[in-house]
Amino acid sequence: MDYGKIFSKALDIIWKNKFLIILGVLIVLGGAGSGSGGGQGQYVFSDNDFEWGELPQFDFGAPFRDLDLPVFAVASIVLIIAVLIIIGLAFWVLGTISRGALINGVNEIELGNPTNFSEAFMAGWKKAWKLIGIGLIPAIPGLILLIIGVITFITFGGYELLTHGGFDLYSTGIFIPLIILTCVLIPISMLLSLLRTFANRACMLEDHDVISAYKRGFEVLGDNLGPAVILFLIQVAISIGIGIMMLIPGILIAFCCLLWPLFILFEAAFATYYSTLWTLAWNEWVSLKDPMLSEG
Repeated sequence: MDYGKIFSKALDIIWKNKFLIILGVLIVLGGAGSGSGGGQGQYVFSDNDFEWGELPQFDFGAPFRDLDLPVFAVASIVLIIAVLIIIGLAFWVLGTISRGALINGVNEIELGNPTNFSEAFMAGWKKAWKLIGIGLIPAIPGLILLIIGVITFITFGGYELLTHGGFDLYSTGIFIPLIILTCVLIPISMLLSLLRTFANRACMLEDHDVISAYKRGFEVLGDNLGPAVILFLIQVAISIGIGIMMLIPGILIAFCCLLWPLFILFEAAFATYYSTLWTLAWNEWVSLKDPMLSEG
């Protein structure tokens, strides 16, 4: 595999077809399934952080005469969370469809077929359910872990509460089997996430359904494991280099919300570029290119 050629060809395709970056923007906005990294802040509130019972009870008039403010506050928080989840899912679906659209657009361009944003997006839209199914597969191990964790906590906690009137969560060893299960399921989820790259292309370029797309993706990856690993390592090296160069500008962008669209566009450009690389590599590995185009 000529890596220099494939990297330069990907850049040339994007430069001549800038609408692909718009699909990249949609992918970044739907980043819940994109695998992009980001800092996360977490603050664990103790029981005494908010004394809900000591909050004053406001009188908003007859319709709200008996309104308990804490209940209203909790209901509002639940509603806000529900709305945010729905919006997040909508963006994730949009990003998932855009992944397929980007694959289709790059493939059509490589085959010499003129295409545009709407045609590429419609190609992804037509296979939306398959793409969504492919995107959900890597989340199954995490869902299994969540369900088992909740069931274990409720069952064990309920038993301890009924028999002893309470329990010490950290001294019961309840986390040990969950930690072991986590160590098993996380690598599986990571493997499925890697295979998703290949499964998406099997779906869009060979019209496989969800399960057969993963089987086909595993087959292509197995047959081309060496080149795939090298391509992945080159991608990682490029990302690390860019990350180092963008460290200080990235900090400035993080503290200036007016620059966030620029950051999204920057990230979208690289998401588009990496996706194009893997599509070109897939086409070379499985010989999907038009023979006449190859000869030319």
